[in-house]
Amino acid sequence: MKIVIAGAGKVGFTVAQRLCRDGHDITLIDTRRELLESASNAMDVMGVCGSCAAPSILREAEIDEADVFIAATGNDEANLVSSQFARKMGAKHTVARLREQDYMDDIESLQRFMGLSLVINPDYVTAQEISRALQFPSATQIDSFPDCELEIVTFRIPEGSRLDGAPLIDLPKLLKQKALICAVERGGNVRIPDGSFVLRAGDSISVTAPPKALRSFYKDTEVNQRAVRNVLILGGSRIAVYLTQMLGSTGVKVTIIENDRERGNQLAELLQYADVDCGDGTDTMVLARNSLQNADGFVALTNYDEDNIILSIYAKKQGIEKVVSKINNEKFTDLLRDLFPDTTLSPKNLVADRIAGYVTGIAHASDSSTIEALYNLGNDVVATEFVVGAKSACIGKTLAELRLKPGILLAAVVRDGKSFLPDGKTALAPGDRAVIVTAGRQIFSLDEILA
Repeated sequence: MKIVIAGAGKVGFTVAQRLCRDGHDITLIDTRRELLESASNAMDVMGVCGSCAAPSILREAEIDEADVFIAATGNDEANLVSSQFARKMGAKHTVARLREQDYMDDIESLQRFMGLSLVINPDYVTAQEISRALQFPSATQIDSFPDCELEIVTFRIPEGSRLDGAPLIDLPKLLKQKALICAVERGGNVRIPDGSFVLRAGDSISVTAPPKALRSFYKDTEVNQRAVRNVLILGGSRIAVYLTQMLGSTGVKVTIIENDRERGNQLAELLQYADVDCGDGTDTMVLARNSLQNADGFVALTNYDEDNIILSIYAKKQGIEKVVSKINNEKFTDLLRDLFPDTTLSPKNLVADRIAGYVTGIAHASDSSTIEALYNLGNDVVATEFVVGAKSACIGKTLAELRLKPGILLAAVVRDGKSFLPDGKTALAPGDRAVIVTAGRQIFSLDEILA
């Protein structure tokens, strides 16, 4: 596919990297020639220097031949204007990165009026991920599929859990809630387990079920599932605003530490139900003043990865139950994950994942299926949500009758907006959403699951 990306900054560069790896033809637009040269040296992309809001620059980028136009500059207005021009000039699909709250208040009307195929807000998406992480303190990763009540949570089985030593075939008798263990990592090896697989303490397992069932699963298996109730946020960014609003709506007490006094005053006026302290969050005395020792959740959202890492380690040593850090440098992300199994998030990677998944869905749409969402669960395990097409070879046969390739699992089905875990009697129908988990391979069509 031919894809034109406006903006060669952190987000645009990361999106281009993901799409280049998938073999797409990428053209980058940016006013900064040095960024285009850096991108061209790092990957196989074309560069056009100029404003993405100028029709002449879009023509130079051959926008009339583009399958997808992605506006990922740091300016919302430029993204909106360039997306509208791109659509009128022939781009088949347009994606815009928007950050301002005013634009997000009525996103559906904005999409219709501007002809946008997809709108993504990095700050809001990151806040959503952090909010989910705080709901499941022991989880190392949480993935939530759009437009349906279905989540995949990854966590390690603790010592003393009822899961330790349990064969998967016995779980329905052992537990009250129905949940599906769709992937297990042990000793660096990942597998899609069958009924004879025996779980052990220390295994990292990915479990799928609706959110309510997942909480009950945590309780039944003696895994810590208590959502945090007292959160300390370091840094008053847009992410902090969205996160505070999300947490405040559920009754969570939030304290924000912001070093800039003017920004702190803005936050205090905007978020009157939160405590805002204007101080240096890297100072342990300021942390103590804000009762770090009494918090059960700590979120580091400064613009400096090094500060976020150091303070996350410090908060963990103070006994904080759940620590979440915003990290942009992937080398630091790996380091922090090795130090302790809490959550690290990168806004640019979250956005790149969403956009890459959307583009993948467009590229591989067919009469048999389309890709609705795609999530990397780690260690070459991928969960892909397909919409079942009218001509899929999977229709009309029960799961017991279908012969699936090794390393593939039908993890969940969404029908008429309701999610359920399939059994041997489940048969897919046109319009269903089927969540497929694969290990060691990526599939792009639902029919690829068949042996």
